[in-house]
Amino acid sequence: MSKFEDRLQSPQILRLDGATGTELTRRGFALASPAWSAAAIVDASELLLEIHRDYVAAGAEIVTANTFRTHARNLRSAGWEFQAADLTHHAVQLARQAAGSDRFVAGSIAPLEDCYSPELTPELRSLEREHLLHAENLAAAGVDLILIETQVTIREAVAATRAAMCTKLPVLTSFTLKHTPSSQVSPQLLSGESLQDAMDAVTQLGVRGVLLNCIPASEVLPAFASLRIPPEVVTGAYANTGRMLADGSWTQTDAQNPAVYAEYANAWKAVGIRLIGGCCGTTPQHISLLP
Repeated sequence: MSKFEDRLQSPQILRLDGATGTELTRRGFALASPAWSAAAIVDASELLLEIHRDYVAAGAEIVTANTFRTHARNLRSAGWEFQAADLTHHAVQLARQAAGSDRFVAGSIAPLEDCYSPELTPELRSLEREHLLHAENLAAAGVDLILIETQVTIREAVAATRAAMCTKLPVLTSFTLKHTPSSQVSPQLLSGESLQDAMDAVTQLGVRGVLLNCIPASEVLPAFASLRIPPEVVTGAYANTGRMLADGSWTQTDAQNPAVYAEYANAWKAVGIRLIGGCCGTTPQHISLLP
């Protein structure tokens, strides 16, 4: 059993870190296409290390390496396609430097295309091939676990999870959802597929945890309320401090206040959610107030 697997057995909350992309922006590093957050690995490695260290100081036990956009596909338009393994390795080493020997480093796997555009999800063969390559790069770089994030279709979540499972590392798979203002509507991925079906698909593959991320903090509990998840699978949440509107603009919610975000997190803890961190807009201060 790995050290991380052993930690998962504990009933105590396991803190993830908070946002990397929005925190880079908040500290003055402009995220722009084509490289987006991957550019920070090259152009702002000291700032990236500082952010990781600040999350560790805030109490994060899991430091997520900045590999959200280091698939070869994501790097192609920047001319860095053949540097995917090197950039992934560098990102993991920065996270490891901050984590030290007593924290865990998660390798991030994101959708191959835009996180808010499920219609762009590639065909299965590409998903399988490209996610496997990225998972292998993460394993070779020395991550302790793989965190599959912000999944918007079942097809890609399954392909990414299968690829990550091939590394024999612990795998966590996280989904993002449509905004459903009515509690009568079952939670759905951005693709319109059922969240329950998505959770079933990845738990059957043997993931250690299923999570929700990149949704407003207020929508976490309603989404989990209707789900049936095997007791051996750990649940988690890391939410946004705001909401993406239909026109692509961003509006803040009350979770922008770290103390309010902590109130949401305490409510998650009360229903048994044990992996808790932050997504877009969260800062080290948000993480420092988590239960």
